[in-house]
Amino acid sequence: MVTANASQKAVITLETKELFFLAGILGSDRLLGIDDPFRGYLSEEIAEEWESAKNSLLSKGYLTQVNNGVELEMSPQVFSQVAIAGLAERACWVRYTNEEESFEGYLHVTDEKVVEVRKVYDSSREYQLLEIGNVRQASEVLVNRMRWNSKSPENMPALLLSRKQFNELYENSEHMSVEEISTELAESTDDHEGALALARCIKTRISDGELQLSVWSGTDWETQGAAFIVNESMNWLIRMSTKDDEDWLIATPTTREQFHTMLLLWLERPSEAEER
Repeated sequence: MVTANASQKAVITLETKELFFLAGILGSDRLLGIDDPFRGYLSEEIAEEWESAKNSLLSKGYLTQVNNGVELEMSPQVFSQVAIAGLAERACWVRYTNEEESFEGYLHVTDEKVVEVRKVYDSSREYQLLEIGNVRQASEVLVNRMRWNSKSPENMPALLLSRKQFNELYENSEHMSVEEISTELAESTDDHEGALALARCIKTRISDGELQLSVWSGTDWETQGAAFIVNESMNWLIRMSTKDDEDWLIATPTTREQFHTMLLLWLERPSEAEER
């Protein structure tokens, strides 16, 4: 039996097997973005690894043994953050890069709390769990970290493009001039002003990235996503086809306030279970 004690820790750092151990004893089998470290193990091997994970968690103080070792006790913060990471029915995968940092991780969302889960570094087998507030606070944190600016114009029309063409231009943009990118975009959109604005943003971007919101349907995750590009004067929100037989992309000039509102509504979207 697992209960909670009163100790507090700001950031929880867990090796993959430790995270799966804690999620498992809390009843979760759907940790997003983390491969099952026990896949392919024999039952006896899994039992040994679970014992090892338990002992490691005890040595870190994340678990304690009570009642002569019969029960395991977990701090409220560890209990809460692992439970949210493993059981929340809304999650948002986020990746962005700017001049200050590169980030990739998941936000696991309930109505009361948002827990961020990220690798300590790319090749690490350790993850950090951190509560970043409620939905409103977390959305503001995310917009700030993505470096969305408040200067983006509101009245420019969206651009409809070929996804394939845009991806090729974006991948080759380092070796192209603004004029070359703009010309190719204008040929597809027949919007020279919008094509030039998007080309400038691509060439002078200070931040870019993507996010995918997943909602648990009861049997699997339903996902939708978007990408973004930001420079000193403009923000573009990018939506595109996800099916192989479709080839469209819509780039929309988007203000910071518009994106913040969209993200807030996105993260607040109730799951089917919560609606019931």
